[in-house]
Amino acid sequence: VNMVPMVGLAYWPLLLWVPLLAAQCLTAVYLGSGMQGALRSITGLLVDTPVAGFLKIVWVVLLVLCLDCLRGVFTGARAPSDGLPNAQMFETYAAKEGALVMALNLVAMMAVQAMHVVTGKCIKLELHMDILKRQAQQQGQFAKQLLEADEKKATSGVPLESKMPETKANGAEGEAESEMRKRD
Repeated sequence: VNMVPMVGLAYWPLLLWVPLLAAQCLTAVYLGSGMQGALRSITGLLVDTPVAGFLKIVWVVLLVLCLDCLRGVFTGARAPSDGLPNAQMFETYAAKEGALVMALNLVAMMAVQAMHVVTGKCIKLELHMDILKRQAQQQGQFAKQLLEADEKKATSGVPLESKMPETKANGAEGEAESEMRKRD
């Protein structure tokens, strides 16, 4: 198993993902939507821009390396043939470490993206709820004004009916029109 040098490279992305995920969780639990929106603009640089395409490639590479480390864990358990049990045990432990670190990277990357999407939906729902609340207050004020008005008639809000134009009873046109309207 020659994955030992690659394990060291898997720690560096964790310096980005773990604090970012911790900040997202803390803002979701303890802080308001203003801070969530501010942090969402930061995570938006990683999730909503073309950088996300590069990070998807990194995610696939980490997945392949994680699977390779898992292969090293499960194939490295055989008995040593060259008489160096410590070297083989070291390779097995290094493969386990690599699999765990890369799996942590994979999960953290997906969690940051999921928290970004969920935070956006929460902010949108909160905005819609505020709009509905304002509309309900305005509707209540309007109904209150209608009830307090001097005229409390039920017909005051109903528009007047328009009258139909009367036809000429004596003219030939009036008879022709009425004949056309009569149907047998």
